[in-house]
Amino acid sequence: MAALGFGLSAVFIKAGMSSVSVKTATVISLISSTAVTMAVAFLLHYEEIFSLSPMAFVWFILAGLITFLGGRFLNFHAISLIGASKASAVVSSTPLFAAILAVLFLEENIGFMLGVGTLMIVAGITLVVIQK
Repeated sequence: MAALGFGLSAVFIKAGMSSVSVKTATVISLISSTAVTMAVAFLLHYEEIFSLSPMAFVWFILAGLITFLGGRFLNFHAISLIGASKASAVVSSTPLFAAILAVLFLEENIGFMLGVGTLMIVAGITLVVIQK
């Protein structure tokens, strides 16, 4: 269901941006996403949210700024330049970056399966992006 949701999102973004700029589309998307997410979060997890440590809030805020603002804007820009299907394939490289950053910052180890999976991600993205 998550994959279907992300796929539909890319198609809706491309259709919606036929009449607005990437910046406007990003702002509209951020406002609607924030409102829905906050409503659901506070309804279902009010006590948990207020019991978080200040440092946890800082990490979540940084993650939100990177993904919600930076990631969404760059994703929308990619969709406007290369289309929904190619942009979605490139966004699917998330596990590659997660693996690299986990090794660098969390001192996780890359085992055989993670290494092979990472190479397959790179190969798949390369095939999608180089097609005419």
